Amino acid sequence: MESQSSNLQQMNPQTKAVKPMLPLVDALARLVTTISQQLQLCSTAVAIDGALDRTLAEDVYSPLPVPTATNAAMDGYALRFADVIADPNQQWPVIGQSLAGHPYQGEVPPGACLRITTGAVVPADLDTVVMQEDTRWLNDQRSHLALTRRPVAGQHIRLCGSELELGQLVLAKGTVLGPLQLGLLATLGIAKIKVYQKVRVGVLSSGDELKQPGSILMEGDLFDSNRIMLLGVLKRFGCEVIDLGWVADDPVALRALFTQAATEVDVIVSSGGVSVGDADYTRQVLAEMGQMDFWQVAIKPGKPFAFGWLQCKPTEQTPPVWIFGLPGNPVSAAVTCEQLLIPALQLLSGQPLKSPKLWVATATQPLRKKPGRLDMQRVSLQVTADGIQAEPVGTDSSGMLTSLLMADALTWLEQPRSDVQAGEEIWVQPKSHWWL
Repeated sequence: MESQSSNLQQMNPQTKAVKPMLPLVDALARLVTTISQQLQLCSTAVAIDGALDRTLAEDVYSPLPVPTATNAAMDGYALRFADVIADPNQQWPVIGQSLAGHPYQGEVPPGACLRITTGAVVPADLDTVVMQEDTRWLNDQRSHLALTRRPVAGQHIRLCGSELELGQLVLAKGTVLGPLQLGLLATLGIAKIKVYQKVRVGVLSSGDELKQPGSILMEGDLFDSNRIMLLGVLKRFGCEVIDLGWVADDPVALRALFTQAATEVDVIVSSGGVSVGDADYTRQVLAEMGQMDFWQVAIKPGKPFAFGWLQCKPTEQTPPVWIFGLPGNPVSAAVTCEQLLIPALQLLSGQPLKSPKLWVATATQPLRKKPGRLDMQRVSLQVTADGIQAEPVGTDSSGMLTSLLMADALTWLEQPRSDVQAGEEIWVQPKSHWWL
């Protein structure tokens, strides 16, 4: 099995010529370069309880040490380890207690100890906590105790600043704020945080054959599934999503919809109308109203993918409205969304671009493959003693959404590769959480 970097190099021939079908890595590189040249990120301050799935617009440094004070990691008794060394069998008078939120006030004389609870402050002159299970009372008054197990110096102590030091970088700019990140901000007492503005994305579908769920299908009609699927993914990503609805195979109607949408959104995502059919007008209208950077990517499924932009905003200083024309077949739309649209949205949201996670797996059955395109077939995965096993799921059709639903991953069968035999190693990309 070749290394991942070697395989990716095979997917990315070293050539500057623009070909009708771009390898995926070349298409992504052009997309990233083009958007980066026009990227303008704006930020705003929000309360942390409204910051879920937002992207940090600044580095966050700890305004205090964590823990803020040395405290107990167990319920028990705090003492000096030096006193243990001096007399391991001594009787320990319990002179007071330190409770969480109620620290002990005063000094602890040599040879004495304190009752202490988890999270309570350990006085500065004490350095070890003995679990209560490792002690026994010597009288009914519970004024003195003995140790039933010799402690280790410094045990069950959480030192001030042992988790985070004052001024330490906690979260980097570009971090997506999930529940754990928000919990950490709350731990630090941070109530407001600066985040990037949400990307405004409009989603439309085109095609005379499309009917909306709930309507009656006539012969040759299909229900419009792509738009609801893409709306769901983009909402999960954290975009401000606008449903632009359905448009007929009519260049005039499509032009009007693009013109209106360009005043409301930063990105337009369409599905359908980017192939070579007589009624596929998306590329034509995009070329008339703006510029199409590239069309057709050397992947299967997902070849008919268009990327371009409209300069419909008032001044040239404002960024263009980016347009992503996804294929009409549902699986093709999902694959190109994952491989090209999501990375673009990461960039527009201020997030660092992430390389796809590829795992090595063994094909359990033969996989048919023609050289020429990166082939992303749907497979299920099983972890065995021999490693990850990949098995084809359903029929390899770009129109069958059920195959993607049942799959755990997509194969990455390199462009030059031909048929895969059972037992050969392949790369697989686990299905991301956007689709779960």
